[in-house]
Amino acid sequence: MSSGSIVSELFRCVPAVQKIEGDDTPRHLGWLMLTGLGIGATIGAGIFAMPGIIAGKAGPGGVLSFLITGLVILIVAICYEKFSCRMPQGVSAYSYVYHSMGELVAWIVAFGLFMEYSFGASAVAIAWSVYLDTAVGLNLPAELMGPKVDATGYHFGVNVVAIGVVSLITAILIFGGVSKSAKLNFMLVILKMVLLMVFLGFGIAHVNSANWTPFMPMGWDGVLKGAAVAVFPYVGFDALYTFARESKSQKDTRIGTYLTVGVVALLYVAVMAVATGLAPCFIDGTPNPLFVGSEAAAPLAKLLVSVGETWTAQFIAIGAVLGIFNVLLVLCMGGPRIFRNMAEDGLLPKIFSKSSKGNPTFGILLNGVLVAAIAGFMDFGDIADMMVLGTLVAFIFVCIGAVKLKLLNPVLPVIGALGCIILAFHLNVAVLQAYAITCPFGLLIYGFYGYRNSRLRKSE
Repeated sequence: MSSGSIVSELFRCVPAVQKIEGDDTPRHLGWLMLTGLGIGATIGAGIFAMPGIIAGKAGPGGVLSFLITGLVILIVAICYEKFSCRMPQGVSAYSYVYHSMGELVAWIVAFGLFMEYSFGASAVAIAWSVYLDTAVGLNLPAELMGPKVDATGYHFGVNVVAIGVVSLITAILIFGGVSKSAKLNFMLVILKMVLLMVFLGFGIAHVNSANWTPFMPMGWDGVLKGAAVAVFPYVGFDALYTFARESKSQKDTRIGTYLTVGVVALLYVAVMAVATGLAPCFIDGTPNPLFVGSEAAAPLAKLLVSVGETWTAQFIAIGAVLGIFNVLLVLCMGGPRIFRNMAEDGLLPKIFSKSSKGNPTFGILLNGVLVAAIAGFMDFGDIADMMVLGTLVAFIFVCIGAVKLKLLNPVLPVIGALGCIILAFHLNVAVLQAYAITCPFGLLIYGFYGYRNSRLRKSE
């Protein structure tokens, strides 16, 4: 086979299919449930933990970080919505890129989405275990709360709580079906929104405007670093489009998209403004200890304690447990749907496409095993950043695909792609290096299985 022929095969595009033969996917999700799924994936671990991390990078200017990221995500959301009109049977960035950029690029995007859902769900499970310990005091031995890395080195441990919650989520999805899972998600979203209103209501009474000065202590570089980290809370937005095939109508998908992005952006900015108003971000040039930590730092609860709202802080900690459980539920629902579409395209074995009660059972089971293994035996480290990078890669190619197919004015998706690239290069350098090593491994799977079994290749 000539080199030109091989290249043409690698970049062959799947046609826009309006209906897949034999597809029994139920169309049962209206705009309210879709909005709940979108908000459920984006309002959770990020909003309860990331404001502290972003404040440590950008100071009060973290409000701008959330606005910048929100603007970029809005542009990407518009591209998603346009793709959804063209490909109603598509699922998430994978399908959209496969239709616009070709098979090889679609595989790269799928690999990024794999990192988004697997590493993201693992990070959220680890955060959930520590929040639960903070809220109720589990008093488990340190070695049962996961491995630790400190100045003395690596200390082995198994996070039995994280493994347990992933197992519970997997069982709910396998035996409960999509409809029950979506309803559970919606109830958790309502409860979580109430808890955030409690934080804002009690916190705003203690805001000291002097803490907002200087507004940008680290300059625009700090704001952009904060914006890169702020992608983490928004990444669940892609999960909404893994349910696009189950939407009652295109109108429901459109409404769910814009309501999700709008509500999430408003809440993030409000929480960030109150959080940085409760305490100074820097003390004598060094980050305030209240704004230092990882997903498990629980800055909102700590900030309320610092101003004397002890009972409210405990209430918020419990709310974080519920909110993070909600995010984990949606993330574990999203990944297997990517596998299902890949299997339908011949890039993964057919077993990934078999569904029960609307859920791709084997994919959910395998996803549960992978997520539990990562969450149980890995330190939090850069897991969250890995999730962000995989998502940004997917968003970049979705924007480029929208330009190629002329789905909307090219200026908008070009701005979106450039915005994602800028944010990607403000992540930890080690994350970019790790991606450069792990991505070729994913391409090996494509080379040995996907390329040979591609539905498009066989049809040609």
